[in-house]
Amino acid sequence: MPASERVDALDVLRGFALLGILLVNIELFRGPALYELLAGEEVAGTPAEEIVSFTVGWLAGGKFLSSFAILFGVGAAVIAGRAVARGHAARGLLAKRYAWLLVFGLVHMLLLFAGDILFVYGIAGLLLLPFALARVRTLLWWAGGILVVYLVLVVGFTALGAAVESAAPQPADDPVTAAVEGFFAERAEQAVAAYTEGGLGDQLQARAWEALLVQSGQILLAPWVLALFLLGFAVGKAGILADLHGHRWLLRRIALVALPVGLVANVPVGFAGALGGAAVGPDPEVGGLALLGATLGQIAGAPLLAVGYLSGLALLCLRPGVLARLAPLRDAGRMALSGYVLQSVLATGLFTGFGLSTGFSLYGQVDGVQALGVVAGIWVVLLVVTTLWQRRLGRGPLERLWRRLTYGRDRPAAAGPAQR
Repeated sequence: MPASERVDALDVLRGFALLGILLVNIELFRGPALYELLAGEEVAGTPAEEIVSFTVGWLAGGKFLSSFAILFGVGAAVIAGRAVARGHAARGLLAKRYAWLLVFGLVHMLLLFAGDILFVYGIAGLLLLPFALARVRTLLWWAGGILVVYLVLVVGFTALGAAVESAAPQPADDPVTAAVEGFFAERAEQAVAAYTEGGLGDQLQARAWEALLVQSGQILLAPWVLALFLLGFAVGKAGILADLHGHRWLLRRIALVALPVGLVANVPVGFAGALGGAAVGPDPEVGGLALLGATLGQIAGAPLLAVGYLSGLALLCLRPGVLARLAPLRDAGRMALSGYVLQSVLATGLFTGFGLSTGFSLYGQVDGVQALGVVAGIWVVLLVVTTLWQRRLGRGPLERLWRRLTYGRDRPAAAGPAQR
């Protein structure tokens, strides 16, 4: 199989994950729904909005985050393999790469998007370092072991919390609950004021608060992300991407199992909606069961369906002529880091106006159905920009910067399809 075809298929997968993750991220961009849910408010929508929320949670929630984590692991395996072949220290190279990813994530979450995932990926990448030279079998055992232990711990604590809440529910006038809900209600009001009427400083302060809330929860995902990194690292090291044609049978078997089982396992995630467990209803018994199902779906079901997506799309890429028709996805995938940040720039501009006193802000004004239109519009702009950039300039701007910071140089590369 030609090297260019192999790279093209991988980049198509990255582009697919890049577009899909915006379906979930748009929920944090468009309004203070997370604060309102934590404040104990029921954020009910129209029947159409409920259908959209279920569908996004079912088919997208956690799936594209998982896809990106697996693909990050694949990329780490490629980089480590090249470093070893050239007689360089793979661990040192990966350490620099993921340390800078931490910095990118910190800047991204404070300036553009509080729900940034690059920061957690950077943490998981650093945790990956001890496994840089491990064998494929060892990587798979560790990935499975970490995932099982993490699943048991999270589900156990979730079930315990639900049982305690059911056995001794908090009274309606509980002062602690009232104080917590009041705090989040106040944060919701302040977010609306900052993003609709405030200046840049007000928005940065509001985003810092939101980042503190969201990232404190996402950091707890680091072991789960590490397990997916290890899975991707094993896939890359096993050479599956080097011979997709030769592994067609394996991809087909994986897709036939992962897609149907993953779709069923993610039904509870659909009921939780795009915001996940925070969206579970207030009733202790129903909420506890729903949260438990959503937790199981997010930790085990989401990666399974993500693997199904990636396997199915890889099979599609092996069909004659398909890669050429998926060229826009390929181009977006080649500059996935720049594309991820560009999505945030576009969404932040639309929903907050960057605090530039223009009076333009869609924050809190767009419902779940309308948000799909915004997502589609951002996709179009992203695909056009990345396609034009690839044709004229090659490597993306943040990819170029990341490479220079990692290697200490930016080796010349041809623009277009052959460029890496």
